[in-house]
Amino acid sequence: MMKKWLPILILFFLPSFTQAKHITGGEMIYDLISSTPTTRTFRITLILFRDENCLNCADMPAVVRIGIYNNDNNEPYGGAGTQPTIDVNLLRTTTLPITNVPLCISNQPTLTYRAGYYPFVITLNNNDRGYTAAYQTCCRIDNINNIVNGVNGAGATYATVIPGSNNVGILSTDNSPRFSEGISIVCQDKPFIIDFSATDPDGDRLVYSLCDAYNGGDAQNAANITPSVPPYGSLDYSNGFSGGQPLGGSATINPQTGIITGIAPASGKYVLAVCVSSYRGNVLLSTHRKDFIITVADCDFASAELDPDYITCDGFSFTFSNQNSSPLNQTFYWDFGDPGSGANNISTSETPTHTFSAAGIYIVKFVVNRGTSCADSIFTRIAVYPGYFPEFTSNSPICKGNPVQFRDQTRANYGAVNEWRWDFGLNNVSSDTSIVQNPQFIYNQVGTYQVTLIVGSDKGCIDTITNTVEIVDKPVLNVTNDTLICSVDNLPLNATSSIAGTYTWSPNYNITNTNIPNPIVSPDVTTTYYVSYTDNFGCNNRDSVVVRVVDSVSMSTGIDTSICRTDGIPIPLVSNALTYSWRPVTYLSNPNIKNPISTPLVPSITYYVQGNIGSCFDTDSIVIKTIPYPRPDAGNDTLICWGTNAFLSATGGSSYTWSPSAFLTATNIPNPTSVRPDATFIDYIVSVTDTFGCPKSVSDTMRLTIDKIIANAGPRDTAVVAGQPLQLNATGSTNYLWTPVTQWLSNPRIPNPVSNPRGDIEYVVRVSNSIGCFDTDTIQVKFYTVLPDFFVPAAFSPNGDGLNEIIKPIALGLRSIDKFMIYNRWGQLMFSTSRIGDGWNGRRGGKVQEAGTYVWYAEGTDYTNKKLQRKGTIILIR
Repeated sequence: MMKKWLPILILFFLPSFTQAKHITGGEMIYDLISSTPTTRTFRITLILFRDENCLNCADMPAVVRIGIYNNDNNEPYGGAGTQPTIDVNLLRTTTLPITNVPLCISNQPTLTYRAGYYPFVITLNNNDRGYTAAYQTCCRIDNINNIVNGVNGAGATYATVIPGSNNVGILSTDNSPRFSEGISIVCQDKPFIIDFSATDPDGDRLVYSLCDAYNGGDAQNAANITPSVPPYGSLDYSNGFSGGQPLGGSATINPQTGIITGIAPASGKYVLAVCVSSYRGNVLLSTHRKDFIITVADCDFASAELDPDYITCDGFSFTFSNQNSSPLNQTFYWDFGDPGSGANNISTSETPTHTFSAAGIYIVKFVVNRGTSCADSIFTRIAVYPGYFPEFTSNSPICKGNPVQFRDQTRANYGAVNEWRWDFGLNNVSSDTSIVQNPQFIYNQVGTYQVTLIVGSDKGCIDTITNTVEIVDKPVLNVTNDTLICSVDNLPLNATSSIAGTYTWSPNYNITNTNIPNPIVSPDVTTTYYVSYTDNFGCNNRDSVVVRVVDSVSMSTGIDTSICRTDGIPIPLVSNALTYSWRPVTYLSNPNIKNPISTPLVPSITYYVQGNIGSCFDTDSIVIKTIPYPRPDAGNDTLICWGTNAFLSATGGSSYTWSPSAFLTATNIPNPTSVRPDATFIDYIVSVTDTFGCPKSVSDTMRLTIDKIIANAGPRDTAVVAGQPLQLNATGSTNYLWTPVTQWLSNPRIPNPVSNPRGDIEYVVRVSNSIGCFDTDTIQVKFYTVLPDFFVPAAFSPNGDGLNEIIKPIALGLRSIDKFMIYNRWGQLMFSTSRIGDGWNGRRGGKVQEAGTYVWYAEGTDYTNKKLQRKGTIILIR
């Protein structure tokens, strides 16, 4: 179970009055009402917020002045020379709910906020870039912590941008997104979660960000003014804060969900603005902005707080700790989600260190104050992927001015390396970085440089390694390795460098040319040849090759050997030869190398080899015998009932090892028991060895399927009238038994019998399968002696308080509702449906309808196919 509550926020927002500090925040939204080929009609709503606990603060204004500008030319919406403003009356106010109050909190703040709504309808001519509607005021509340002029308040602008025809296809369909409402509590220096998700009436994709809050423009006092034309300037944030970091560096927003998380700053008030951008496909329609002032209180609470994800890449052990250090946290309970660790899977330590039983991903549950009214719990995910070894190489040392080639050699036991960030170690230089796997870099100065690589894997492992690169004056010179030749042969030598240059060989003894990089030598005694190299930049280097001269070849394959059949073995040849030829070539990895790998599939095979040093050669042979692997059998796949045991049985060897160990009584016997396994299925793998000469194990798998039946008798409660048959319908498995079996049932052994009740009754259905797994469920049947009819409440109140929000007919004894329609007093159709359970929410086309009396008309068909017609009145209460 995720958190029952979380410290969250204290928002909010407010409007503009004469010479008073009052603004707590606001936003502006728009709804498309209708459109023609040349115009669109919108309902635009300004929402202002007031802190009811604010001292010496102005009331919610009765009238606000809103300016509307054409984004094509910044002229008034009606054209040049017309007034850009509309004065809008306050329609209503509502109290904002306080939600998610912690059960155990000390020094709890008192929060009371109201929202004022200023809607108006306007028709706008279609244009290219749309329109901006804005409201401006001079004054927010005093003493705001994160802006420069926070002591004396600051101005505010609340605006909305309506897209134009540049956004193809949305002229007749676009409505702005709107934020959810609600106020929670933020305690200083404590973790918090602020939910600023929004909904979009058109289903457009929404992307969230923290952004700058607007200032008041040219507003010099709190009276209604004509808002200035866009664009609008932002507030001047104080040191350590910005629009992107309104609560300091610890607060971030999820761009997909609008959830703000972090650690709260010191107590006080902070302006925070959230922007939500609407996308249709990949086209940006508009960005909607809402700003508010959150109150960070000097409070404390008990809570379980962990990061959503952890990872360990250097071992199986990890130390956990609660991020909420409140003294109200009295007890601690950890479930590491690792049944393979046995009793160690549970800990009551405040900061436990757990050693996980295997690599993989685990879900950890943490509970504080377990079993008390102050309990809180949270789940986190930890990835355990030990065996991550960062490493890189380079062709250093290298002469200055030549490219250094870096190569990543990182190894990961799990996953693949897929991210690299290099820093080549130059001071006060920003261009000495790279994000490719194997980059090159040129150093222009001789010296020693510390090169850093930050390397990551697709499993989430990340580590940093630093190596030294040496830049020298001498060039890199690669020369033929020391070697040997037959006394009657010759040998090509080779010297190379990555940079062009000249070569000089010495001594001038049996060598074809001393001034080329690849001369041929034919010494008759062991000789050391030296090469001096100078690159085209004047850097010099010198190296040598020892050519050892022999008259014969040594060759020994050792003793004959045995291996497990299908395994490979490198043939252990010891020789000083330079080239090799093996026969037969069957089962060899390469018949022309010194130690080829043999993978024979026959009981025995003899290999012969010849080794050469030029014209000198020798031969030898070896016999390799093979022994078959054991043949394990983990048993047949098995189906059991949830909550019962499974008895495993393996054959095929003399020793056995089962995995995973979850639920098993033992892992080292052929026939362990899986005790009440709690999973949908488990693939148990048994590794088997025998005593016939092949020391390696072989595995087999059996699947254990656990059938957990969940009976469902249908709706918990239902009602019928006298004489009405009731169609029951249960689900869950293959076998069904309804009880009481003698009470009015057509057939108690099918999932869908028909009942003809003559009174109230509770039916119990037992659902089972072929192996005896079962579950039960019940359904309460209420019996009425009335005739089939419509029953419609006399009134409803769709005012957002969660009570009587929808008016709908109760169809008692009816097979179907054919029509249910509601009209206003002028005969306009407000609502229509033909589905049982549907109702009217007091709106028409999204517009709230006025309080008063409405007429309803209904047609239906009862269970005997008789048609009914009814009508009546209802009262809508606001």
